[in-house]
Order: sequence, then C-alpha cells, then structure tokens
Amino acid sequence: MNLFYHIGYFKLRSLLKISFDWKFSIILKNLASLVIFGGFAIGAYYATRLGTDYLLDTAKLGSFLLHRFLSMLLFVYFVSINVGNIIVSYATFYRSPEMQYYLTKPVSHTQLFLLKFIDNFFYSSSAFFLIAFAVLLGYGSHFGMGWIFYFETLFFMLIPFMLISGCLAVIIVLFLVRYAARIGIKKLILLLTILYLTFLTGYFSVTSPLKLVARILQHYPNLDQYFGYLDPPVTKYLPNYWIAESLYWTMRGEVSYALSYKLLLIGATILIFGLMIYTGRKLFYESWLSSLEFGRNELKNQKRSLFLSFERKPVFNIQLSVMLKKEYYQFIREPSQWVHFGIISLLVILFLTSISHINLKQNMPFLQTVSYMVVLMFNAFLIISIALRFVFPSLSIEGKNFWSVFSSPLKRSKIFWLKYLIWFIPIIILSEMLVIFSHRSLIQYPNILLSASLLMASVAFVGVGMNLGMGSYFVNYRENNPIRAASSQSATLIFFACIVYLTILVSTTFIPFNGFFGYILKNLSFKNEMLYIAVGIFTLFSFTIGSIFLMIGIRSMKRDY
Repeated sequence: MNLFYHIGYFKLRSLLKISFDWKFSIILKNLASLVIFGGFAIGAYYATRLGTDYLLDTAKLGSFLLHRFLSMLLFVYFVSINVGNIIVSYATFYRSPEMQYYLTKPVSHTQLFLLKFIDNFFYSSSAFFLIAFAVLLGYGSHFGMGWIFYFETLFFMLIPFMLISGCLAVIIVLFLVRYAARIGIKKLILLLTILYLTFLTGYFSVTSPLKLVARILQHYPNLDQYFGYLDPPVTKYLPNYWIAESLYWTMRGEVSYALSYKLLLIGATILIFGLMIYTGRKLFYESWLSSLEFGRNELKNQKRSLFLSFERKPVFNIQLSVMLKKEYYQFIREPSQWVHFGIISLLVILFLTSISHINLKQNMPFLQTVSYMVVLMFNAFLIISIALRFVFPSLSIEGKNFWSVFSSPLKRSKIFWLKYLIWFIPIIILSEMLVIFSHRSLIQYPNILLSASLLMASVAFVGVGMNLGMGSYFVNYRENNPIRAASSQSATLIFFACIVYLTILVSTTFIPFNGFFGYILKNLSFKNEMLYIAVGIFTLFSFTIGSIFLMIGIRSMKRDY
C-alpha cells in the first residue's frame, strides 16, 4: 500500500499546484468558481429553508410528507450521481493516458483501480456534494440543529449514500466494457438506457407524489403523524428511503430508530464497496484489454461516409469542405462521442414524445404559470446540458496538433465560426422543436408560442456561445478526452453560470406570463405589451452576453496560437 499512498500524495500535490497557479486565467477561474459556486450554494440553502418553512409552517403538510418529498429528491440525486460516474468512469479507467502509463509500471492492478476510482469519484461528484451540503444546511436550519447533526449526517449518511451510487456505477462500467465485444456496445447501451428509464418510470409510478398527498390529506388536520403503512414495500430497500427515515426519526427525537437506518446505510456501503473491489480485481485488467480490442474493432468496422470522404470532389468551398470533414471524423474517432450522442438522441426522442402529451392548461393563473415555467425551464436546461457536453470540449479535443490547422492558409476566426455554426444550427432547431412539442395544448395562443420561441432561441444562442467562448478561454489541449473536459472545474463553473442565466430568465418573464394567464383564464386586466417587453429585454440581454462570450472565445483562440 506504500506505492498507493505515494501515487496519491503526488497526485494531490499536482492538483494543488495546478489549482493555485498564478496565471491570470487560473486566478480568474478560481475567483469566478468561488463566486458562482458560493452563490449557488447560498441560493440552494435559502431555497431549501424557504421550502421547508412553507411546507411545515404555512401549508401544514406535516413532517412525514416533507421527508417523503425529500426521499424522492434523494432518489433523483442518487441516479444523477450514478449516471455521472458512469459517464466519467469510462474516460478515467479506459481512455486516460495516465492509466496507460501506470499499467507499464510495477503497480498492482487492484491498487491502480482503487486509486482511479477515488480520482473518478471526487472528480464527478464534487458538484453534487456541494449542492447536497447546501440543501442539508437549509433543511437543518429550520429545526435549529447543531454542528454535531451536520457532522453525523455528512460522514455517516451523505458520503456513504454517494459512495453506494458511485460504486454501483463503476461495477456497471466494468461489466459493460468487459462484455461489450461479445454482445455489442450498441446493444448494451440501448439495454442500459431502457433499464434506467424503466427504473425511473417504475419508481415514480409506485411513489406517485400526487397520490401520496391525496391519501395523506384524507387525515386532515392530523397530518403530523407517521403514515409508514402508505410506503410501497419495494422502496424500503433503497438508500434514499433509509436517509429520509433516519432524518425523520432524528427530528422526532427517536434516536434509536434513526441510528438503525444509519447502520443499515453504512453496512450497505461497506458491502457495495467490497463488491466493487472484488469486481475490479477480477475484471478491471481484462476489461482494459477488451477496451483496446473494442477500439480496434470499431475502427475496422467503421463505414466511411462517401459524402464526407476526402477523395470526393468538394461540394462547397474547398477549405470549408475539408474543415467539415475534419470535424466529422474528429467527432466519430472517439467512441464516447458518438455513444453519448446516440444516448442523448434517444432520450431527446423519448422526451419529445412524452412532452407532447402534457396538458399545460390549469384552472388557476398561478398554477398555470408555475407549470408552464417548469416545462420551459426543463427545455432550456436540456439545451444548456447538450451545449455543455458537446460544445465546451470542442476546442480542447483538437489536442496539441491543432497547430497544423493554424499552419494552413485559413483565417482563425473562420475556424471558430465554423465550430459555432456546426453546433448552433442543430441546437437551435432542437430548441424550436421543443417549443412546438411542449406547446401543443397552448397552440391557440400565438403570443405564448412566439414568446417561447424567442426565449428558447436566446437560450440556444447563449448556451452555444458561452460554452464555445469559455471552452476556448479555459482550453486544455492536453485533455483529449471530451468527457473529462466537459466534467472539469471550468465546465462546472460554466454550468452554474448557465443556471444563473436561467434564473434571470425566470425572474424576467414570470410576472408577465402570470399576468397573461390571468387574462386568458380569469379575464383579468393585462396588456400584451408587458409580455413583449419582457421577452424583448431578455432577448437583447442574451444577444449581448452571448456576443461577449463569442468575442472572448475568438481572442482566446488567437492568443493560444
């Protein structure tokens, strides 16, 4: 184990040295990270505190219902960590040059696997941890909990909960890569996607929050009692249920009940962690060799597009044609790119099919506005997420050989704008498709349709511009893996900046939309000009900041070469 600690020590030193470099871009990134991460954490804290105060003090829904809502949120949190670790694990274990270097040294494969797991876990889960801790502070502040509560919850509940999710993700990746050559990676990914969607659908159909609220409200006004008999039996075997129960009994002063669920969570963590170590000892090295064979087979079986063949006579300007072909082959040469692109495309198709059946019509203007804004924000969040995953790393994956492109008689701004248009065109088309599919129940109101179309176009413009511009400013040509580039500290910073941008979207348009829905539902006084002005202001704001980020990106690219 001395070698394990030795490698870990120097990896930590290297990380600290890079993080505290005195370069202006590094200092700016750290300061911006502190401001945005801190602001987001403060926002999550106050949102949780206000939500808890409202449910318990104003709505009087009772502690049991609050903790069942918390259990559902923890379930989403668990799945998010699991999927995030699956995405990053493949890059960490099988596409990292560091892994190739260590495998040539006399290092135990088990120790190396454990070392990279720790690296992968903290790399992919740090942002989730920050959000969870801020939510925990907001939750505990309502009950006036002391520091001992936060310490126990953090180390004996939250971290074990995250470890279970991360370990399961790594076990899934090991089996996927090890047997992908036999079954086929596309079949495995499709099967995994179907299983996840089935799991999510099944959970929320069993634990329907609307049905739960309706059943508990039958006991009004005696809502502050334990309704455990309403819990579906299958949910009692899930870690999110154990945390929710432990917190519930802690707030009720039943320490023995709370302790039993903590011990159950810790025991499950030890068991899953041990299972991951055993699986890694048996499959890690074999799966790494399989990943090499898989890469060669994919390259061998890859069918070259006749339309994008370099031997074919160019359809457009010769420079443009060559650059388009380069972008295409650069994208498909990395399996994680087209695999994730395929998964996201499938999810988008399923989402479009589902969202087209949503009825946004409500009886009350406020509920109508809230439901409408939730759908609009989800559409915008999807656009932002796709831009972050594919646009942000688009310059980093050029690698150290990007100089060869710049050595050609081609304007550098043309390279930048080509990358921008390659992603902006499909993303803005997708954004407008989301508007059309999600507004089927409101199609008779052209004002709403036009406003949503302009808002989503603004989100697409800023999403692509911000990710490409900041991806150029924080470019790392040594990181050729797009997954790690899209999961870096800089990318997380941009993600939170996009969240702030979406918050501005809500704050700018909520009142005008509420007034419009009050007019069409209750015939309340409202001027359509208020909606047009709000949408126009946000569109102008989006165009301004999007243009600024694009200019920063062009200048940064010219600076690097």
